Amino acid sequence: MIKLIVFDWDDVFTLGSKEGYIKCLHDTLVDLGVRLDPEEEHKRILARWSQPHREELRHLLQEKPELLDQACKIYEDKFFGGTFVDELTYVDGANDLLRNLSKDYALALATGAHPEILKNQVMPKFDVPDVFAQIISAYDIDDVEKHKPHRHMLDTIMQAQGFTPDESLFIGDAKSDVQMARNAGVEPIVVLTGHLDKSEAEALNVQYIIDNVAQLSDVLKLINK
Repeated sequence: MIKLIVFDWDDVFTLGSKEGYIKCLHDTLVDLGVRLDPEEEHKRILARWSQPHREELRHLLQEKPELLDQACKIYEDKFFGGTFVDELTYVDGANDLLRNLSKDYALALATGAHPEILKNQVMPKFDVPDVFAQIISAYDIDDVEKHKPHRHMLDTIMQAQGFTPDESLFIGDAKSDVQMARNAGVEPIVVLTGHLDKSEAEALNVQYIIDNVAQLSDVLKLINK
């Protein structure tokens, strides 16, 4: 019986997160006068996806590491100044889903989202209900080896909330989400509002694939049978 549901946040509840992060990173490179081949830039960004922005920028600036501190300052000015949040929309029906789920399940977040932006800008913007028993961000984890797809975030949540992998689900939009869930022994559910399309999710042998998170209740009925 499922008792704990853990979600990723970006591109699961908010749409446009990917575009927002990429815009902040790209505009930072532009301000620094650093030009990468567009294909190479995109490849490097995805290689460090869901990691804190300093790690993203470190990888982007591997030929110019001396610019890293300056890049972080520029990025933070853009990110906290609205460049990211202005790109976001919200999945229709997601708040009703959360309110309904909170009656029967413990809910948590395991996300790469910056906790300050999430709690102080994004959640208030979309009137997200206060239903999460625990929120863990990649920014809370100093050891980059324990970021997704490592199982650390899910293990930490399950231990704190008192549930086993068999009692837990993880809902995400990216390959690293699926890998993290499986590394922790948790069933993954993929939403098609982010990094993966249906064929890519099927290629990962994901059993439960939904168009968006608002459809989660239908999957839970199947699982709980």
